[in-house]
Amino acid sequence: MKINLPESIDLRHPEQYIFTIYFRPEWFSFSLYNPVEDDSFFYREIEKGKYADAFSHFKELIFENDFFTFSFKKIQVMNHTAVFTYIPSLIFEEKYKQNFVKFLFSESVGKTLHHTLSTAGITILHQMPEEIYNFFHRTFVNPEIIHHSAPLIAYFQGKSKRTNAKQMIVNRNKRGMDILCFANGTFLLGNHFKYDNLPDAVYYILFVWKQLKFNQLNDILYLAGDPVSKKELQEKTSLYIHNILPVNILPEAHFDPIDMRNIPFELAALPLCEL
Repeated sequence: MKINLPESIDLRHPEQYIFTIYFRPEWFSFSLYNPVEDDSFFYREIEKGKYADAFSHFKELIFENDFFTFSFKKIQVMNHTAVFTYIPSLIFEEKYKQNFVKFLFSESVGKTLHHTLSTAGITILHQMPEEIYNFFHRTFVNPEIIHHSAPLIAYFQGKSKRTNAKQMIVNRNKRGMDILCFANGTFLLGNHFKYDNLPDAVYYILFVWKQLKFNQLNDILYLAGDPVSKKELQEKTSLYIHNILPVNILPEAHFDPIDMRNIPFELAALPLCEL
């Protein structure tokens, strides 16, 4: 299937564009973005359709659309997987990576990757199916593979330095939510939770809030992600937490006049982070 790019995407100069692939087991998406052009953001989700899985569909699209293999300024792959953990960078050494994997992961799903966030002082260990990892490296030139939580941590960690209040960030989508916690710029905790209903989501938030001894009157809960889900979650959690602030990508992202509501928050935040 041929993909028709909008006129605002001018790939006569692909070296100006950042190409990002967002991989999850059940779906893929990709985006193109020129940092110096305000309206040059293109986003497309890829479901499995008639194919056995979304990965098969994605491979077919690559073979039918030659722009995927252009020489872009940067190629990034965001990996969304339940098999991940955070390790303080002070104790992480790459040569011992498999020792961490054996100790921390109850199962292995393929290639073990790591990404260090120096400003937060942590290294993210995450896994990707071997077949998909190999395909990315065969198809694209020097793809940078990062965990999906990396731009969230980088984006919010800087903001947390500006207040003395502890901060919890909940990034919600239709398939689950990320919970990240900070205190004065220090990363306290991060995890991803799957759930079937809204009460479960509220339970996870309040459980983490209590475990980290957040103050329900002074500390802050930021809600990001899907706008409909975000509104529902705010209504429920406001019964227990006083300071709840919805978060949207700020104007400096230069995405106008693009409708960002259906674009994952972590993907929209990526251009604002130095990753």
